Amino acid sequence: MPWRGPGKEVWMPRKGLFRRWLPRIAAGMIWGMLLFSSGGSPAVAQELSGLLEGYSPFIYLPGLQGEMKGRVTWVQIISGKQSIPDLGIDWDLRDTFNLTSGHWFVDYMVRAQLSRLSGRLYYEIRDFAVTSPFQNISGQADTTARFSYSGIRLGADLDIFQRKRTRLGADVDFDLYSPVLTESIVTPGGKSIDGSNAVTLGVHGIYNPVMNCWGTSPILEARARWPISQNTKVTDWEVSGGLTSPDTILGTMALKGGYRRTTVQFTASQAFQNRGVGTDFDVVMSGWFTELIYYY
Repeated sequence: MPWRGPGKEVWMPRKGLFRRWLPRIAAGMIWGMLLFSSGGSPAVAQELSGLLEGYSPFIYLPGLQGEMKGRVTWVQIISGKQSIPDLGIDWDLRDTFNLTSGHWFVDYMVRAQLSRLSGRLYYEIRDFAVTSPFQNISGQADTTARFSYSGIRLGADLDIFQRKRTRLGADVDFDLYSPVLTESIVTPGGKSIDGSNAVTLGVHGIYNPVMNCWGTSPILEARARWPISQNTKVTDWEVSGGLTSPDTILGTMALKGGYRRTTVQFTASQAFQNRGVGTDFDVVMSGWFTELIYYY
C-alpha cells in the first residue's frame, strides 16, 4: 500500500505478500544453489524437485511397505530328551514318549517396514501328542505325552544394506509363549514342565535381483537366530527360494519353498517320587515348507 510523506509517495508491500512468497523464494534459491553445485545433473534435479515441493522442502517421509505370508510346513521331532541329572534319569522323546510322527502346520507372518526398520508378527503352531502304554511296557496305564510350542512371536529387523526387496541386516525376536512338555496318566501321576519366554538375536538376508524373465525374478532368503535369554534357549535357522511375480500397482506375489530347523532347550523343576527335582529338556524340530507371500 502507498505511504505518503512530505512531498513524495513510497510503495510499501503488504505483509501477506511476504508470508506467501518468502518460503517459495527461499526454496527456489536453495534449489538453484544445489543444482549449480551438482553440475546441472538432470537426475539430481529430478530428486531435488521432489524434496522441494510445498512449504517444507526438507521433510521426506519414506513409504510404508512390507509383506504378508502364509506357510504350510511339515515338522517332525528328530531328537530330544527330558532328564533328571541328579538321579541319572533320561527319557527320550522318540523312544520313551513315542513322539515320532510328523505333523502339518500352517504359520502366518505380517511385516511392516519404514525406511530401514521393520516390525514382524508371527503366529506359529507346534503341537505334538501321542497316546500309548506308559514307557512301552505291556500292562501299564496309557499315557498321553504332549510337547507344545505355539503362539505369537514378535520381531524387529534393522537393515544394514537395502535395495528394494534385497535386504541384509540384524534382528531380534521375542516369544510371547513358552515350551511345555506334559505327560498325563489315566491313573494318578503325570507331570508338566514349562520353560520361559525365549529372546534371540539373529541375522537375515534376502536377495531379489533386478533381472527378470517375463516379469518374474528369483528370490532367496536366509534367517538365523541364537539365544540371549537365560532359561529357554532357542536356536533357529531357515533357508528358502522361489520366484516373484511381475510388479503391479497393487504389489507383488512370491511362491517359495524351504527348510527350517529349530532347537529348544530349557531347565525347570518337577515333582518326582513326592519331591521336587531339577530337570533339563531339549528338542530338535525340522521340516520342509511352502509359502505364499504378498509384498505391498
